[in-house]
Formats: sequence, structure tokens, C-alpha cells
Amino acid sequence: MIEFFESIWISITELGLKHNVDPVIFAVLYIASIPPYLGSLAIAIRNYRKGKSIMLPILSTAFFFILPALYVAVFGRDVAWWVYLIIALMVGYGGYNIFVKFRTRIEI
Repeated sequence: MIEFFESIWISITELGLKHNVDPVIFAVLYIASIPPYLGSLAIAIRNYRKGKSIMLPILSTAFFFILPALYVAVFGRDVAWWVYLIIALMVGYGGYNIFVKFRTRIEI
């Protein structure tokens, strides 16, 4: 079983080297962006309820949602076109998801 995980880690590391993307940095960005994403969403909801501007918190929420994909898009090299398509779909879905979460939470 350990050999299986070692082979997966070696494959991921080789892909990272080939495309100039460190899988550890990607994972850290992915995990570390969750609290600021949720915090920004909460601030946007609070600002909306108080009648304040929600533009900056919504932009911040969107940024933290796409941060790991942004890392791949900016620093990745020789990345396949379909990876950029997936990133674009994630951004579109993320924007829609933020909108839906925001709308459902403000109605409560």
C-alpha cells in the first residue's frame, strides 16, 4: 500500500516539475484560501445587511476561490489547453456559486 502512495506522489511531483507547478504550494494555497474565502463571504453578507458596499468583499471572495487555479495559470508552463478550460469553468461556476450562496444567506 505504501508503494502505491509513493508511486502517486512521484507521478504528481514529476508532473509538477514538467509544468513548473509545485504540488505542495498548490495544496497549501488550496487549503489556506478556504478561511479567507468564507470570511469574505461573511463580510459581504454583513455589509449587504447594513447597506454598505459589497464590491470589495465579493471581489475578495472570488479571488480566494480561484487562487489555486490562478497559481497554475500564472506559473504553469506547457499546460494543456483543457486545463485552462477547466480553470475558466471553475471561475464561472465559482462566480455563480458565490452569487447563489450570497442570495440564499441574505434572505435568511
